[in-house]
Amino acid sequence: MDPVGFTARMTAAARARETERADCLFTDPLAAALAGPEGFDFLDRHDDAFGSPQQNFAVRTRFHDDHLLTATRDFGIRQVVLLAAGLDTRAFRLDWPSGVDLYELDQSEVLAYKETVLGAMAGQPRCTRHVVAIDLREAWPAVLLGAGYRSQEPTAWVAEGFIFYLPEVAVGRLLDDVAGLSAAGSRLNSDLPTLTFLRSADAQAFVELYATLGTPFQFATDNPVSFFRRHGWNADGVRTDVQGAQLGRPLGPTPPTGPARGMLINAQLLSNSLSS
Repeated sequence: MDPVGFTARMTAAARARETERADCLFTDPLAAALAGPEGFDFLDRHDDAFGSPQQNFAVRTRFHDDHLLTATRDFGIRQVVLLAAGLDTRAFRLDWPSGVDLYELDQSEVLAYKETVLGAMAGQPRCTRHVVAIDLREAWPAVLLGAGYRSQEPTAWVAEGFIFYLPEVAVGRLLDDVAGLSAAGSRLNSDLPTLTFLRSADAQAFVELYATLGTPFQFATDNPVSFFRRHGWNADGVRTDVQGAQLGRPLGPTPPTGPARGMLINAQLLSNSLSS
């Protein structure tokens, strides 16, 4: 598993710790096994870089959960694609409406590890789950179409916890590809740190840790709404710390002050997209 794929173990560890809380924002009984000792060790190193346990993973997970359930329950979307799905377990833990097809895209090494753990735990998905082994740096749209994806139907896409590992040009190309595969009514969720935060003194230990581990941050912006719009998506952005305060998981002072550390993105396909 390459370094970016390995960060999925850390994210699973964060979901496992959130699950242990009496006031948990979600439950994920599969997360601890998927994380393994390495995932918890990486999470501890992540928190140590800030000097205290961080709540951003729990906040991010709940944000994307809520928007996916809204898309499928309230807007009738029955096709979900998780880009760089990693060790995501939404197919197993969310209460999906009937008829949902969920596609998980990631590198073969990540998905092979995941299937081994899930097989040992006999987890049963709550939707129709499609596992698609493909590196998103390759020609992934054709592979997704070959797996049964229907580009004429609206889709709820999630690009969680990974676009900041890509160069800006690759992020733009990814958003263009997603727009090109999307029918009217499609939605896209994502998240990323702000450029101001990554350049701040508070972030230096965090940035250096990830660079040392082979997962340097390559993309960030203080204006994600504009960036997403240029690539076919009408986006709304909420500060991660504001969302955290609302959920009872503060990331800093409450109410939040100063520049945003990160943004959570909820976008809809622009009507003038090439796919419309």
